[in-house]
Amino acid sequence: MKTLSRKLVFALGALTALALLVGCATAATPAPTAPPAEAPAAEPTDAPLPVAEAPEVKIVFIGPLTGPDGVDGQGAAKAAELAVKMQNAAGGVCGAQIQFEAYDTKADPKEGVNIATLVCSDPTVMAAVADYNSSVALAEAPVFNECGLSQINYYAAAPDIPAIGGEYTFRVYPPGQNMSLFLADWMITKLGYTKIAAIYENTDYGKGLYDAFVIEAENLGAEIVVSEAVLKDQTDLSAVISKVKDASPDAVIGLIQYQVGAYWAIQADQLGVDLPFYGSDGIFAPEIINLAGASIEGARTMAAYTITSTDPLVKAFVEAYRAEYGEDPNNPGGYAFDAFTFVMEALEATGCEGREAVKDWFTTQMVDKKGVTGTITLFERERGFAPGMYTPIEVRDGKWQEVVE
Repeated sequence: MKTLSRKLVFALGALTALALLVGCATAATPAPTAPPAEAPAAEPTDAPLPVAEAPEVKIVFIGPLTGPDGVDGQGAAKAAELAVKMQNAAGGVCGAQIQFEAYDTKADPKEGVNIATLVCSDPTVMAAVADYNSSVALAEAPVFNECGLSQINYYAAAPDIPAIGGEYTFRVYPPGQNMSLFLADWMITKLGYTKIAAIYENTDYGKGLYDAFVIEAENLGAEIVVSEAVLKDQTDLSAVISKVKDASPDAVIGLIQYQVGAYWAIQADQLGVDLPFYGSDGIFAPEIINLAGASIEGARTMAAYTITSTDPLVKAFVEAYRAEYGEDPNNPGGYAFDAFTFVMEALEATGCEGREAVKDWFTTQMVDKKGVTGTITLFERERGFAPGMYTPIEVRDGKWQEVVE
């Protein structure tokens, strides 16, 4: 659904203002007792016409704010809110202050559908930055495409989400296949591991990454000696660790989130299993260090950016986030910040014409856009690969730092 054009809003506002003025004047003037003297002709004036109120503009954030993914989701929501605060301080868009709302999916696809239905019914919502979880994003997509509201995925990694979702589904987060190719090349080509154990979250996220990693690992000449699926909230990994130990791999790849990564590190330590541990970017969270302590030392993954980056755009984002929230931004936060930034750019560029204009802008104008998470170009609504997209990082001396080989 489109909002009213700015010209139409102006005209309606002017007419409404004029009607109010006439009504007030009529009510306040008593009936004359004699014919009034002829009023002199009005002098020309350069006074501006009544100006209509600025359009109401709302952008929503949708993701897990509670539950197992709540810490990551809250970090992303804060970064999204920060983008809006910064834009509003600079004047907003189309002469209006942007309204920000955040919705909690609890990582539940059914909840995501309910939220998508709700925000679709609000004509002031111009775009939805959604979602963190692949299964939730895929469940939401038909709703958004039916109501014509752009869905900007900021952290859902499962393959082909924009293609499956439809013409209103976009992704500023690189597809999981890219991450798997990067990890396989790093572990096998650069470091020479040939026998790899794989554990993966039994979700669209984990399975998609796992399938892509296995294909690329085998293409590079490595062997997957054991594979184990785990639940995203699994806390007892002792049986999985025993199977991995028995397979005698050179290294372990974990296509998982940080909670399972923390339990893996602690329990592997307890069972005397000391293997190089690499993970998808789901393990990149400050919380994994708080949970696992020294056991996670040496774990490696990749990031879209690092908080020590000297890139002016990244540095400004990190400093603003710290000043606003008193903590460092997380990996999902960078992507959510970029998603909101480009939605607001789309609105300003199109004069806040409506949902369809936002969709058209993302379809045609997202080319070589520089964000916190690197340069973004969308090909058929999907983020394409670009050099420097990933930065290798590791837990060193109790904190995430860039890898120095």
